[in-house]
Order: sequence, then C-alpha cells, then structure tokens
Amino acid sequence: MTGVEMNGWTLLRTGWDLDPSVLIGCLMLAVIYVLLVPLRRVVHILAWMTGVGVLLVALVSPLDPLSDEYLFSAHMLQHLLLILAVPPLLLWGIPQDSMESALRVGWVGRVEHRLHRPVLLWLLATMTLTLWHLPALYNAALANEGVHIVMHLMFLVTWTMYWWLVLAPVPQRRLPPGVAILYLFSAGLVNVVLGIIFTFLPPGQYPQYLHPADERGWLPLLRGQWGLTPAVDQQWGGLLMWVPAGLIFLVAMLVAASRWYRGGTQPLPNDSGVARRSGWASP
Repeated sequence: MTGVEMNGWTLLRTGWDLDPSVLIGCLMLAVIYVLLVPLRRVVHILAWMTGVGVLLVALVSPLDPLSDEYLFSAHMLQHLLLILAVPPLLLWGIPQDSMESALRVGWVGRVEHRLHRPVLLWLLATMTLTLWHLPALYNAALANEGVHIVMHLMFLVTWTMYWWLVLAPVPQRRLPPGVAILYLFSAGLVNVVLGIIFTFLPPGQYPQYLHPADERGWLPLLRGQWGLTPAVDQQWGGLLMWVPAGLIFLVAMLVAASRWYRGGTQPLPNDSGVARRSGWASP
C-alpha cells in the first residue's frame, strides 16, 4: 500500500495483529471471571471486562505494531495502559466478598500476607518500569518477541501488585490513606522523571524508531502527514508519561486524601504493624 492510499482510517482498519496467545489469554480471563463471580455484580463485571478489553486493545490493535515497529510514543501509551489502566480496572472488578473468600484459602492468604510489603512492591513496580526502558533491555525486547512478552508480563504482574495496596477489594488490606499518598506520589515521581528524560533526550537511543523497515507502508503517513519525526515522536512519548500519567497518580492521591478526610479505613486485621515493619509508617 502506497503512502497516497494510506490514511488514518486505513491504518486503524488493517493494523490489527490478532495474536492467538493474547486472544486466548483474554478469553480465559473473561471466562474464569464469569464462572467465579456472581453475575449480579454489574458494576464489577463492567470494570473487569473493561480491563480485559483495554488489555486486548493494547496488545492486538494497531497500537501494537505501531509500538513495535514505528513509534516510541505508541509504545509508551501501550506501557501506560498495561501499568495504569488494566491493573486498576481488574482490581475494581473483584467483589469484596469474593476476595475475602479467596483470602481465607490458606496458601492465598499466606502469599498475600507475605507480599503485603509497600517498599518491596514499590521497588518491584518502579524498578521494572525503569529497567525495561534502559536502551539495552528495551532494544532487546523490540528485537525478540519472547523478551517482549516477558516485559509485558512483568509490567502487568508488578503493577497489579503495586495497585493492590491502594485498590484492594478488601478495604482492610489497603494502605492507610496517608501512607497511600506517599506511596503514590513517590511512584508517580519516578514515572514523571522518566517522562522528562525522554522528552528532552535526543533521539537515537532506540534505533528501531529512527529507520523503521516499513513493511506495512505506514511511514509516509506517520512521518509526512502526521509529522512524527523521531524527535517529535520521542517528545510525545515523554509527554505521555509526564502529563497524562502524572494526572492519574494525582487523581489517585486525591481519592486517598478524601478517604483520609472521611476517616480512612480500619487497621489491617492481625497485621497492624505492616506499615511500620515495611518502613512506610502512617503519619
């Protein structure tokens, strides 16, 4: 397809990459949820299915080939969906009584208790985000599909654990509001700093985006009609991490502050010292 024939609608219509592993994985998430959660929980069902839908869009829509082959900014948007949209939606989709029943299962409760360490989960999430954007690892992921899958899985797992301490379906398993604000602010700051670095860093650290092979014929549209040169593309990628993602953390902090104002939550059952032991003691 030539650059003259290519336009945004054509890209949107023809750019889907229906990876069977992603389709099967998302289908399994939907089916398992329907089998385990009472269908009367309409709000929870909508949240969970929206999370699955966002995951599907992130990994099989034209956003995926744009991310892998053409645009750093598209890849940053994909990553933000995986860490800031999918995990919160999935957690919102789990009813409190269903999670309470799961936590009463011996090994599930023990695992959750051992992982309920704010510093540990903060480090896992922020270090995963930071390390995978180092040029050596990032370029390895672009060059090898297996490495790329590992990167996406690590984003999903570590950031779901991160958001658990803020959005756990069982309110008593959430961090106290004051601690949650610090937890969110510090992780948001890491994300913003990365965004600032990408915004002002000269292009070239990720060679894939300098000279794409353009087997799909999308480059004239992206470079010519849309003006997404490597420098502009990288600036947009940094701004996405800097501004919209920063706003998500800000909104989460405001919600935590409102919860604090209303009186917060009860202490964690049988675990009142968790924040103190982890080094994130509540103010």
